[in-house]
Amino acid sequence: MRPLVRVRNVTPYDEGRLAKDPRCWALRRAADRLAHHDDFPPPRDLHRVFDGTPPVRFVEAVPRRRRRRPGPIDVHSMYDALITLEQRVPTRPRSWHDLMNALVWGTFPRAKRALHARQYRAMAESVAPGARTLPRARTREQDALALVDEGGVVLLAQNSRALDAPHHEQRAHLRQMISSGVVCAVIFGHAIYESLVLEVAPARVAGIALLCGEPEGDFVEAADGALSRALADETRFRGPGDLLRIELDEVTLHADPSIARPLDPRIVCA
Repeated sequence: MRPLVRVRNVTPYDEGRLAKDPRCWALRRAADRLAHHDDFPPPRDLHRVFDGTPPVRFVEAVPRRRRRRPGPIDVHSMYDALITLEQRVPTRPRSWHDLMNALVWGTFPRAKRALHARQYRAMAESVAPGARTLPRARTREQDALALVDEGGVVLLAQNSRALDAPHHEQRAHLRQMISSGVVCAVIFGHAIYESLVLEVAPARVAGIALLCGEPEGDFVEAADGALSRALADETRFRGPGDLLRIELDEVTLHADPSIARPLDPRIVCA
């Protein structure tokens, strides 16, 4: 059994876990809206993570059927389709993984909607009409989108040179850009957050390099808007190679513990 799965199955609910790790700072506003719960919030209560009208509803996930489907695959009934077409997010009760997913929804609603719309289109294109089984492997695009969803870290830079460096110098260059404030970083992937709150090293982390334009709200709102626009661009995220290979400690050296970090006027998001 993988370490994260083992810990996940035996760790009781504790809302204080997010506060223990400063790298989870971006989720605190959404988490505070669930602060009245002393146990895992049921899916029906997770709409509280949003500020304003919820763009989606969290509904209890139906257990997967182990038997083979009797007919062709209905792409419209799959996870990303339910989110995109019906604004319903199937959610497992008492699940750290799905709770972190809900908190990311509450923090980055535009980017999450764009991500699942893109994943739905990619899935629909990969399943042949009348197929009774799913493809044996995901496409390169699906791999990239899954990596963004689970292990993405948004890197906002004022110009492309801030993220450009020879491969062997990339990590040192990135550290320097973040420490100087030229590049700002925020965790997006909900699997990273789950690993942090359960104190297990994240399995995979990938940097999403984004350039900037007009400032919009605080840093989290800027990251949400920038990533949603990038995901709507079909020329991006065509494969995992479009993402930066990074280590988590290389992008969270200066994690901001405040919930409403003003956007640095040098950092703009396009």
